[in-house]
Amino acid sequence: MSHRILVVEDMPALREHFAETMAELGDDVVVDEAGDGVEALEKVEAAGERGYDLVLTDITMPRMDGESLLHELRARNFSGAVIVLTAHGQDELIIRCLRAGACDYLIKPVTIDELQVAATTALQHMPSLDTEIDVDYDAGGWFEVSGKSDYAVLYRYRRFLTLLDSFQLTEPAASEVRLTLEELGRNAIEWGNRGDGDKMVRFSCRILPYKVIVQIADEGEGFNPHELPDPSSDPFAHIENRRESGKRMGGYGVHLIKNIMDKVTWNAKGNVVVAIKYLKPTGGDSGPYVTPG
Repeated sequence: MSHRILVVEDMPALREHFAETMAELGDDVVVDEAGDGVEALEKVEAAGERGYDLVLTDITMPRMDGESLLHELRARNFSGAVIVLTAHGQDELIIRCLRAGACDYLIKPVTIDELQVAATTALQHMPSLDTEIDVDYDAGGWFEVSGKSDYAVLYRYRRFLTLLDSFQLTEPAASEVRLTLEELGRNAIEWGNRGDGDKMVRFSCRILPYKVIVQIADEGEGFNPHELPDPSSDPFAHIENRRESGKRMGGYGVHLIKNIMDKVTWNAKGNVVVAIKYLKPTGGDSGPYVTPG
């Protein structure tokens, strides 16, 4: 099935570059161009039922900027995904765009690989503007995204967490925190809420000088975490058991999280999990592992 992409950029040379980069995604990709938000809306209206699967838009443009375009598209029930491009890594601007429904953001200058990866991921997940989410953030290191049980919420949260870079969270802690959110987030959607799109999920992360606290909550019936089998004790039996019960291959996620995080606990019901990663000082006994950037 072909994909239609609209590139919105006021600088002709840059717009052409972005369009050519999108066209390289495959022979089944159709790319249109617009010079600003006003022209973009005209293109969307003219496309009719064919529509666009993805809009890649700059923020700073004449007549109508990208943030205003985002709000207009949402008001018109645009069913595709939107990626915003900005030359300024402004957290508040990024948060406003994510809150308004953008599925991703890229900070200029952007490489061809970054553009193509972001576009391909958006087309695969198709996180549309009509996915209701709520985003909370403060400069002290609190991140929270909540919404209906949909992978689009988890997808946006993954991108939202790139703001962790502003706190200089170093490796391997950064990767371990992201992996924890990914695995526990999928579990909340798939097994906590059983894929029920009417139930809510909440992904939260608090960064403190010496620890990172991750909390994932769903509205499912919960479970007894003490009854979780250890898949490493008999991998073949574990795989066969999951196959017979109709579950996706895997199941090592919680076991892995327990090993990479320092503390993992559930509430009494089993539908809220908290994982803590303690951070080591960068040198000697003083100096935090993370510092606000």
